Amino acid sequence: MPDSVELVQWEKSQLGLLKRKGGLVLKKWLIVWLSVFCSVALPGLAGASGPLSPYMISEIKLFSLQDRQVVAIALDDQIPGKGIDEVLGYRLKPSFDEQRQADRLTVTLSNVSLSVKELPPEFPLQLESLEAGRLKISLKGLAASRAEVSTVHRKTVKARDGMIRLRTYLVFNIPNGLKKNQPTVVLDPGHGGKDSGAVQNFIHEKDLNLDISLRAARLFAGKGWNVVLTRRTDVETTLLERADAANIVNATVFISVHHNSLPEETMHRSREFGTTVLYNSSAAKPAYDLARIMQDELIGSLGTQREVMQDRPKLVVLNSTWVPAVLTEGVMMPNPANAKLILDRFQRHRSAEAIVRATETWYGRKVLAAKKPAKPRSQPAIRLTVNAPSVGNQAGNSANRGIVAESAGWIYYLRKADSVSGNKEQTLWRFYPDRFMSDQLVADQEAWDINVTAEGVYYSNWSDRQTLYLVAPDGSNARKMTDGPVQQLGFSADRVVFVRNRNIYTMPRSGGMALQLNEDVAENTVIRDGWIYYANGSDGFRPYRVRVDGTGRSKIAEDETLFLTVAGEWLLYSNLSDGEKLYRIKTDGSGRSKISEDRVGYLNFDQKFIYFTHTDQKNALFRILPDGVGKTKVMEGGTVAGPIGVVNGKLYYQGLFQELK
Repeated sequence: MPDSVELVQWEKSQLGLLKRKGGLVLKKWLIVWLSVFCSVALPGLAGASGPLSPYMISEIKLFSLQDRQVVAIALDDQIPGKGIDEVLGYRLKPSFDEQRQADRLTVTLSNVSLSVKELPPEFPLQLESLEAGRLKISLKGLAASRAEVSTVHRKTVKARDGMIRLRTYLVFNIPNGLKKNQPTVVLDPGHGGKDSGAVQNFIHEKDLNLDISLRAARLFAGKGWNVVLTRRTDVETTLLERADAANIVNATVFISVHHNSLPEETMHRSREFGTTVLYNSSAAKPAYDLARIMQDELIGSLGTQREVMQDRPKLVVLNSTWVPAVLTEGVMMPNPANAKLILDRFQRHRSAEAIVRATETWYGRKVLAAKKPAKPRSQPAIRLTVNAPSVGNQAGNSANRGIVAESAGWIYYLRKADSVSGNKEQTLWRFYPDRFMSDQLVADQEAWDINVTAEGVYYSNWSDRQTLYLVAPDGSNARKMTDGPVQQLGFSADRVVFVRNRNIYTMPRSGGMALQLNEDVAENTVIRDGWIYYANGSDGFRPYRVRVDGTGRSKIAEDETLFLTVAGEWLLYSNLSDGEKLYRIKTDGSGRSKISEDRVGYLNFDQKFIYFTHTDQKNALFRILPDGVGKTKVMEGGTVAGPIGVVNGKLYYQGLFQELK
């Protein structure tokens, strides 16, 4: 609240008087009440239910940080708002008495009504109701002498019923004696519960926001930050509660994670937009510098276009936090290329890393130096047998998002579209390597997840609600195969395998009813020899497999994977549990070993080499033998990693083809 604003502030004292900074103020509607009760001590002043009701303690919050516990007792009141337009200067100021001993802290709060009967056992405080509407709050133990007591007010608002709602927290900061002066970040996954946020391209924004926030939380904690999340699951949280969390813990920074959208009538502009960050220049502690650094880091990691940063002082989460606060809009969800990008868990992890890097840069901390890697143990040479698929590009195709496929010498691939509207970012083309000027447009629609069989070319048609289409090799005779969206497309015998709503489905190649195999959240699906391999998001993205008929579901390893693919009897994966190092394990769960100490992103293979993007070398493309030797750089990268295509003797990376050698 700026000091220059001169508004009446309501204060609860033991005499229940209303005070302005310069003296006593009596409202007309209080004159009669005060004249009746002037001979007795007034316990307090309340709102609609009566003029002298006590404060209401409606909830008590606990935040467990690495260096302290924070308990916040919410005191609520309300006053009539008729005739009052500027409500921000009205503030609840509770009266309390504080007493300290060597191993005990006692705070006595006057004129309260406690609706919370008993605290959970994990709360460090004890409550005792006394006579005359008083409440004794006790803290025992060695931490009592160092605990701090303060008040934190919530932004005052006028409700739809005309009442002005006031809330102030009585806050106890209780150090645990382990660490001191750690920075604190509050991460706010936007939306949640019934509030899905933007819903575009079969993506619910709330899910993206939560996934990225949880990843960022783990990264922050690993770098020594206190971390508070405003939600950890798919629940709805009010905007003021999100801001409360930052204010109560006196956070170093508040970051609200979102993704952007546009109304239908402005959809044609979606290509003009990409990544932006919102801030509030009118805040008590503006965070423009953080917003600028955050935008640079997100764009550098995702390769999205730059949208103009936005000063948004009217957003509740930015004008109700008393700490530096920003709101990220990672991608433009209606834009097909942006939507495909953020669907990839690899890119969501990179988004989380960008948020952490930007925050640490802004805060002035040096990023913790990586531990010196241990000298890799020599690995025995293993003969890697890869059975060539009978038709199409089944091996590794779905894990690499189906960017390239081959049939009868023709290579099918996704090519950047020349679309002014931005509604078609990648269309389906083909070319014949030995024929000059052989490039042909196969499907003039926004396409994804290509695969080829004897029946023709299958692709997910994003121009028609991401449904599955089948066309002849030259693009003729297009036929819609499903009514719902399809992604991570693959084949096994006479069945189509795909992911819808993050679950695995199968259906006949000729079309028909789609059957759901299980309830797992599935990413990076790969189909080999009647098995579906996938990262199970319902179990920390550990590698699983299940037969195409839904039987035999089992966990392969306890490691969290960032990306995976299958080569013969081996599952290859970027092990997020070990710094994204390259690992292998037999598909039956035996023979687990590390192949490389490099940070590995995307993966693919041919008959001889494993190909991977090297995160620490600007996502350049490398190859390595299965025994961990012979590592060679194949193609230069850029700032942004992308899927690797391996087909018909060619590599396809960063939009370029290169001969395999």
